Amino acid sequence: MRRALALLLLAGCATLKSTSGVRPPRLTLELQHAIWAIDIEDESGRVLYQRNAHTLVVPASNRKLFAAATVANCLGLDHQFATELWLDGRDLVLRGGGDPSLGGRYYQRRDLTFAPFIEALQRRGITSIDGELIADVSLFDRVTIPPSWKVGFLGEPYAVPVDALAYNENVDDSSAASDAAINAAEALRFALTQAGVAVRGATRINTTARAWQERIAVIASPPVHQLLTTVLKNSQNLYTDMLFKDLSANGTTPASFEASAEIERMFLTSEAGVDGAEFRFVDGCGLAVDDLVTPAAIVKLLRWMNAPSRRGALWDLYSTPGQEGTLHTRLTELAPRVRAKTGTLGGVNALSGIIAMPNGGWRYFAIVANHHTASSAATNAAIDAIVREAASVEQR
Repeated sequence: MRRALALLLLAGCATLKSTSGVRPPRLTLELQHAIWAIDIEDESGRVLYQRNAHTLVVPASNRKLFAAATVANCLGLDHQFATELWLDGRDLVLRGGGDPSLGGRYYQRRDLTFAPFIEALQRRGITSIDGELIADVSLFDRVTIPPSWKVGFLGEPYAVPVDALAYNENVDDSSAASDAAINAAEALRFALTQAGVAVRGATRINTTARAWQERIAVIASPPVHQLLTTVLKNSQNLYTDMLFKDLSANGTTPASFEASAEIERMFLTSEAGVDGAEFRFVDGCGLAVDDLVTPAAIVKLLRWMNAPSRRGALWDLYSTPGQEGTLHTRLTELAPRVRAKTGTLGGVNALSGIIAMPNGGWRYFAIVANHHTASSAATNAAIDAIVREAASVEQR
């Protein structure tokens, strides 16, 4: 294995064998000049191949593995988030609870998102709201865009504002909503109007925690376990960043990226055993090019996630070859055996995951290519060839 991988990466030769018999493509010049950082280990911790394994590189969405593991550990897989409707005098309050899924992909009919709220008002015989419609986002602080994101990303549907309220994944038509809280509140106003409940006052945002008068309805999110499948299978940025911020949502001080990062670092270093010098994260989802991690740290985390006590709950959260998600067209012949997380940014491609070996045991891999000028397709083909070699039972 060492020799085959070295030939692939150093000489660009097409001599790599795989379980499928597929001959991998020759490395292009753009990929030969890339920075490759790789760690492949077996279940016992024996290194099968390493190249720059302890070098900090940009992980792109492989960063989501760390956020997902922290959320699963600290919030629990059964935890649900509540979006609440309150009456406060003449005003109607939509209170955000950090649910990224409201009005999103889990709703077969988006127009029925607020049905529990409408029914609660109708049961009380309320046909109009004479006061304001208040969007309460006090659970989160006012940093809705991580300052580490590139300006060029802003406005794209993958770089939407991160707030305590979300609706339709904070996308307005095909671009990012300018204000997540207003977007959610106006969606509620429209639903109320369609149901014959007029809201006469203006929409405003509340950012300071306070006690409202009467809670009349709650919409619960899917459990964290289901939300994390969207994080790891679909690599959805908003879900990741909202769940990440939820880590520090304690009801007394607004949740922040900084506070959540402290919780994550404590978990990673004290429980997962990751070396604190081998990662630095500045957002939750990996969109920031300032995120850095080593392949060795990724493998360490994957070992923690695949421990027998956690494997049953976490195995199906990752992307699966040939199924829905970012691996649906890749490594399909390894679908029963491989679970992984992809990562893609300009000049960055990554794939890290777990291989179930047919003769028993596990292998762990983290493969990151940085600073390349090749296409993602060519880079992913080279990465997949390495995974096929790692999945081979043949020892060299």
